Amino acid sequence: MQVVESFLSIQGEGKFAGNLAVFVRFSGCNFNCVGFNVKKQKEGKELVGCDTLRAVFTKEYQNTYSKFNARELFLRVLTLAKDFKPIVVITGGEPLIHHKKPEFLRFITLLLEAKFEVHFETNASIKIDFKKYPLYKKCIFALGIKLSNSGVSKEKRLNYKALKAFKKKAKKSFYKFVLEEKFLNKAEEEIEKILSVVKNEVYCMPLGENETKLKKNALALVNFCLKNGYNYTDRMHIRLWGDKEGV
Repeated sequence: MQVVESFLSIQGEGKFAGNLAVFVRFSGCNFNCVGFNVKKQKEGKELVGCDTLRAVFTKEYQNTYSKFNARELFLRVLTLAKDFKPIVVITGGEPLIHHKKPEFLRFITLLLEAKFEVHFETNASIKIDFKKYPLYKKCIFALGIKLSNSGVSKEKRLNYKALKAFKKKAKKSFYKFVLEEKFLNKAEEEIEKILSVVKNEVYCMPLGENETKLKKNALALVNFCLKNGYNYTDRMHIRLWGDKEGV
């Protein structure tokens, strides 16, 4: 298994914001959200996408990843957790591209057997067969569905069968949307469409890879949540550390 980074921190966003958490970020993603327009230079090439470019552009960052088998990565989590009992957040990229792989399944099994609460951060485009892989019924899923501002086609980003499965079968799930002020009118329409098919709790968070950009979008987004009855979630890790990795 290729891991971009693993570290102890706090969950900075969503329903469980503020919780002590061990993060394990896996490499690889089935999306490249160019609409979010985060840019980095790598060996003379400009990479454009979301704020986890290092997980998405696997070819460019291949030599920065760490390799683990299931047992080794489980021991890494134990080391990071110390004597605490943090939640364990499985993230990416898109971690569910690995959800059928034997070592990945073994790693999640070890976490659950050790009584860790396992959370997944996913774009919700990949449907899990909960009957075939029942261990996922014991996990919590933050469904970061991408809207049209991501630049990803509707056909790729909206999988209603997957959303229904998460809602019905997972231990808990909720929606998490990344939004900016200029997109809010369109976002309202798109979110309501999703809710008309599969209802779930909604958390909205401001777009931005640094505090300046977050601040620009935050107040408008709070008002958007007040108008529509949604939950607001800030991005505490970005306010505290900016675009620094491993925090």
